[in-house]
Amino acid sequence: MQNTSTKVWFFIIGSSLTLLVLGYQLGERLGLLVSFFLALLLNILVFFYGESRVLKTLHARKIGGQDAWGLLEQIKKISAELQMSTPSVYIIPTESVNAFAVGHSWRRGSLGFTSGLLQTLESEELKAVIAYQLCQIRRLDTFAFSVSSTLANAIVGFGQLIDSLLPYQLHFFMPLFSPLGWFIIKLVVDKKSFYENDLMAAQLIEDRRTLGEVLWRLEGLAQTRPLAIPTCTSHLFIVNPEGLRQRNIFLKSHPKIELRLQKLLGYYPI
Repeated sequence: MQNTSTKVWFFIIGSSLTLLVLGYQLGERLGLLVSFFLALLLNILVFFYGESRVLKTLHARKIGGQDAWGLLEQIKKISAELQMSTPSVYIIPTESVNAFAVGHSWRRGSLGFTSGLLQTLESEELKAVIAYQLCQIRRLDTFAFSVSSTLANAIVGFGQLIDSLLPYQLHFFMPLFSPLGWFIIKLVVDKKSFYENDLMAAQLIEDRRTLGEVLWRLEGLAQTRPLAIPTCTSHLFIVNPEGLRQRNIFLKSHPKIELRLQKLLGYYPI
């Protein structure tokens, strides 16, 4: 947890200082002033835009009070076990079966569940998904994931913008900038984060097999019911939500489900 968050802070500070140095080298005092505002804008995007971008794009609806699925009660109970604040809960109106977690602090996080997931999973299966997401927030992985997502999206989006301005529908900059976006995500997000969250969630619910079966099932459903998501946000979800729709290999972030289950269960169920 500390290693991941430390890497993120070093990356943010390093990128901000790099902008300031480049600005001064290119334009001296004026360049330094411009680069200062660019660095400020970058940090505003990282800390305030990333979370709302995902929720807004997916048309997430916040729930409170009573809910038909018993989500809030389970989330509150597991949050208490983890000694963390109860996060906000959102429902995404789609038949896709998936869930995600966002937030820059374990004191203030948000969980998202698709309506397809709530209609598909049983109570114990849903508990396993909730445990995994809360572990992401508690370990501060959501902080690291959200920061890398925002920065990578800004770079890839810039490439898309340039391509849209080119004549004859040329797509040159998007393939060029995608590896850079992938590098930013991989700099912070690695397979170890998924494995450790799987193990922590399984220990929390004291049932590795149920979590493993849920991951296997969600992975299969993601192939048949993919979810359209903002660019560079797939790693925020419990399994890759785009399934076979994700053709850009540079934006893949989840480890193969076979490896996750082998780490969690010791074998791959057939």
